[in-house]
Amino acid sequence: MQRSYSSGLVALLLHLAWPQTARAQIVGKSVPTFTTAAGTLIRPGDTLRLGRGTLPNGDFQYVFVPDNVFTGSKQQNFTSQLSNLWVRVKDIRVQRSRNFGEKTVAVVKANTLNGCVDLNAAEAAGEIITAHTRTAAVSAAAPASTAPPLSTADELLKLKKLYDQKVLTKAEYDAQKAKLLK
Repeated sequence: MQRSYSSGLVALLLHLAWPQTARAQIVGKSVPTFTTAAGTLIRPGDTLRLGRGTLPNGDFQYVFVPDNVFTGSKQQNFTSQLSNLWVRVKDIRVQRSRNFGEKTVAVVKANTLNGCVDLNAAEAAGEIITAHTRTAAVSAAAPASTAPPLSTADELLKLKKLYDQKVLTKAEYDAQKAKLLK
């Protein structure tokens, strides 16, 4: 009985003596809300939708599991298999670094992983989909849909090219040509 009591006391003393930052899984000062550069307000409890990763292999650059100095594991980026996944924001933390300055990350729960989303960078790169990134994508695509109509000469050249590539038969080519020249 005495041995059990002393080991429990040692565990309690270690728990109290060990700094809180060493026990924390993801570093940074917790903040209640954050508004991204694009204007999206994010709070703990919100859900974020992951878009597509921006690395050449499709993995995420700004959505990751941070490195852990206690276990020796390095940072691991979320893989492309997690695209279009909804993740829950557990906490929002401001991280400061001499090399990179200040960045705000959302601590998220994705399946069984706790990860981080660099909010401004991920939203700007399209790795998270928000109302602001959807609006930007629609407005960027809008000018392409309002291109001026092709002239008759351009249409005829296009038809001739399709005919030469054997996409259109002689009858189809003649019918389309007659329709354009009316």
